[in-house]
Amino acid sequence: MRKLAGVILAFWLGYLTASFGLFNLLLEEKAALYILIAIAASYLVIFIPLERIAEGEAQSSAGYPFRTSAREHLQRRGSF
Repeated sequence: MRKLAGVILAFWLGYLTASFGLFNLLLEEKAALYILIAIAASYLVIFIPLERIAEGEAQSSAGYPFRTSAREHLQRRGSF
């Protein structure tokens, strides 16, 4: 599903760029170009490693779907 959304987004952005001349506008406006580069760089530096860490943690804790509280543990042992 993610790949399909990525393909659709890439097609849509390519169409907008081609039809409205957005790339030429960005080249004329240096500030907008720098902002887009900064946003893309922050995405690459922050979001992608964070997503990989979250995916690893989700897979490592998949075997323990049921969490019990300390009170439940003490009740099971009979010391509460």
